[in-house]
Parts: sequence; structure tokens; C-alpha cells
Amino acid sequence: MLQKAIVSQELARRLALSENPSRISEKWGFCEKQRVSAQAVATLPIRQFEATILYLWSDGTATVKFDFDIPFDAERELVKSGRVDLHYLTRLPS
Repeated sequence: MLQKAIVSQELARRLALSENPSRISEKWGFCEKQRVSAQAVATLPIRQFEATILYLWSDGTATVKFDFDIPFDAERELVKSGRVDLHYLTRLPS
């Protein structure tokens, strides 16, 4: 017997936004061209990597340019589909 999943219009809209986020200039106090520190916490010791935000996205992620190459395990933790979740980032003083 086949079952059909019923999806509300609101859920469908949110899923579409997360699949295809739009570029924005500011979110949660972060903005483009801002200096940030990304924190990799999955392995000890906790490591921080400085970067610059290139683009912000409506799904709460950012495209960042790290100052230096980061280790593979840290990149695997921080970067998903070419973007970093804003929860991993901390604003640096100007």
C-alpha cells in the first residue's frame, strides 16, 4: 500500500528556501566583508580559524574565505556545500 506524505504550504516554502537560499547583506549581526573567527569544536583541542565573510545567505550560512588553508577534518566539520553555518562564526573587532 502506498502512502502519501502531506506537506503544508509553510513547510514546502521553508524547504524551498533552504534548498535555494537567496543572498542577503546582513543577518544576526553578521555582514559581508566582515572579519570572523570560525571555531571547530568536534575534536580537541578546539581550534579557531580567522576568515572574511564574502557572502551571506538567507538560510543562516555564509561563504567565507579563510586566511590560511585549514586542516581537512576542520573543513569537513565547518564547510557544508561550500558554506559555513553562522553558528560556527564569531565576529572579530574591527
